[in-house]
Amino acid sequence: MTSTPPTAPAIAPAADAPRHFHAFTLVAAAVAAIATVGTLAAALPAWSMFLGWVAYSTSGQTPRESLPNLASFLIGLGIGAGSGLLIGALAPWLGNAATPVVVFGDVVLVLTLRAAPLINNALAYFLGLISFFASAQAPSRSLLAMLAAAGVIGAVGAGLAGFLQSRLPRAA
Repeated sequence: MTSTPPTAPAIAPAADAPRHFHAFTLVAAAVAAIATVGTLAAALPAWSMFLGWVAYSTSGQTPRESLPNLASFLIGLGIGAGSGLLIGALAPWLGNAATPVVVFGDVVLVLTLRAAPLINNALAYFLGLISFFASAQAPSRSLLAMLAAAGVIGAVGAGLAGFLQSRLPRAA
């Protein structure tokens, strides 16, 4: 005897769903604007702030679940800086091949870190690497501090937006 799967009940859209959708959107937009003002006031790159925002938000719904994403992003920045130094050291011997050789090692390292406990978000690691390489600057402590600060501002913004959005009344 074959059974048919139960059908899901039809759910009519709530009358206030569009209002909730817009409120949710406006909260994120307002927090992003405020985070951008703070980032620019601190003379930090806004694009790196957004990479931190995205890294924080890649998985998890709570700060406890999302903070490891920020840690992965920051470690990715460090991996990027180490890669920049390594490319510079290998370039005299390997020429243009230094970059793909180092990138190969970066990808092996980052994808291996997927098996690490807790801090295992490959996408966040790659966003940290992207933040470093997008800066197009030589590795330095000041560069890492600048990019890390911008990323942390973004992560705080993402966390704040999520908190405020969770306080919005839910559509019925």
